[in-house]
Amino acid sequence: MTLYMDVIWLLNFLIDWMLLSLTALALKRSVKKRRLVLGAFIASMYLFLLFSPVSTLVAHPLFKALYSLIIVYATFGFKGFKVFLKAWMMFYFVSFMTGGGLIAAHSFFSTEMFFVNGTLATRMSGFGSGVSWLFVVVGFPVVYYFSKKSIYGIETAKIRYDQIMSVKVNTIGIELNLKGFVDSGNQLKDPISNRPVMIIDMTKHRHSFPTELVELTEQGTGGVTDFQAVEQFSVTLVPYRTVGKNHQFLWALKPECVEVYPEKENERFTCTNVLVGLSYTPLSSVDDYDCILHPGMFSEQKKSSA
Repeated sequence: MTLYMDVIWLLNFLIDWMLLSLTALALKRSVKKRRLVLGAFIASMYLFLLFSPVSTLVAHPLFKALYSLIIVYATFGFKGFKVFLKAWMMFYFVSFMTGGGLIAAHSFFSTEMFFVNGTLATRMSGFGSGVSWLFVVVGFPVVYYFSKKSIYGIETAKIRYDQIMSVKVNTIGIELNLKGFVDSGNQLKDPISNRPVMIIDMTKHRHSFPTELVELTEQGTGGVTDFQAVEQFSVTLVPYRTVGKNHQFLWALKPECVEVYPEKENERFTCTNVLVGLSYTPLSSVDDYDCILHPGMFSEQKKSSA
């Protein structure tokens, strides 16, 4: 049987690129594209070693472990032993999780099977099986999407909802330093942009905002005539419902950046895909926080050392 190594290498390169991208997502690490390409290229070159005179050596688990260290170093660099070890272990975790699913699905859909020395195998042409290429074209986006959602779900679940956090909000040229409470019951999102909405207690911070904005948002949505202020501050309306009341609307701003600092961690969460709702009803009866954070803010954020 003739093997087209260049085509099979391309298949492996795409798979390795996906695994390294998912590893970066799981680690909340921002990795340059050229480093992802370099790491995927080094990982895919392992294929040619299997057809070299040293194939017996490279198939040994110890060599595979050492080779994976090179892959992780090329992709993520070395920023301390603990950080590097975490990236290495996460690479294996993502590989086992994703690879196991792909192999199981491939075996389920593959019909060209036969036995070799009593072992069940699949028949492949020199280009790789049609099922394999179907997974490259269709399966990659699906696996990437669901793996990404699963990783975000795990990260969100790790947030302690009873923790008060320091929050810095930058919007319309104003910087606010607030105390935020992560409310697991706050599921308010903008139905158009699907952005999560955090809520600021304007009874405490109204003096930090321009008078025109306060006058516009305090009166609610009824009788709005100052459309110049609406355009000037780029405010938007977010519909919401409360128990025993019909649909209502909340004025919200689009901040340049929101930074959240967990008190017991030396890290910060930078959130840009969020709206800031302006509430003129006190949020806390004991005055222990002045804004409510949406748990979805921690799903698609950038995590870094403070």
